[in-house]
Parts: sequence; C-alpha cells; structure tokens
Amino acid sequence: MRSNTASVEHITADKMYDTNAVYQTLEKYFPDAEIIIPPKENKFADEVHHSKRMSNLIESFAVGIMRWQKRRHYGRRNVSETAMQRYKKIIGNKLHSRRFTNQNQGMLLGCSILNSFTHLGMPNSYRVA
Repeated sequence: MRSNTASVEHITADKMYDTNAVYQTLEKYFPDAEIIIPPKENKFADEVHHSKRMSNLIESFAVGIMRWQKRRHYGRRNVSETAMQRYKKIIGNKLHSRRFTNQNQGMLLGCSILNSFTHLGMPNSYRVA
C-alpha cells in the first residue's frame, strides 16, 4: 500500500457508489475522511450497513435529501466534475504514456496548463432561463 501524500478530509460520490464495499475501501485508505454518498432510494437501516453509510442514510431520511446535501456540502462534487470535464476537453480523454511515472508527469503537466488558463481569467457566466 502506498502512503498518501495529502490528507483527505472530504470524499463525495454519487449514489451509484452507495455500497458497503465502497465505504470499507474508502475508510481503509482515508480513515478520517468525511464520506458523502447519498443513499439509494430503496435502502433501509439495518446493522449490516457500514457505520458511515448508516449515518448518511439516517440523516438524509430525517432531514430530507436536499437539506442533507446542503448540510454535507454535496454540491462540491460539481466543482470537481467540472474540473475533470475541462481537463478532458482541453488535454484529452486518455493518458498518452504506458509507464505510470510518465502518466503522473503527464497529469501534472496537464493540471499546470489548466491552472495557467485559469490564472489568465475565467469567463463570466450568466443564467438566462
């Protein structure tokens, strides 16, 4: 197992990943992270659920899914998804090297390019409808 280079405090995913296996894996590698995954609609509380999964299930049922998402900052997921979409559109959908170390360098270079674009300025967006 490789050591983490950065502390992860917040992990967010869509409800497709609402499984005990996902929670167990995330907790194994990031034990202190807050795991934010909305529960699937047909879930019920029982003792076989992972404790963090159970907590999300109970809280979302108690306060409602929209309030739960707001409380847990679920909207941050959109920011990361937008960043990945921007990366794929500008840099490309796939890595260009077969070697892992070169893939790391390619990703860092791609991120550096995107950061340079961002520092030049972002477009002003306005809601029209």
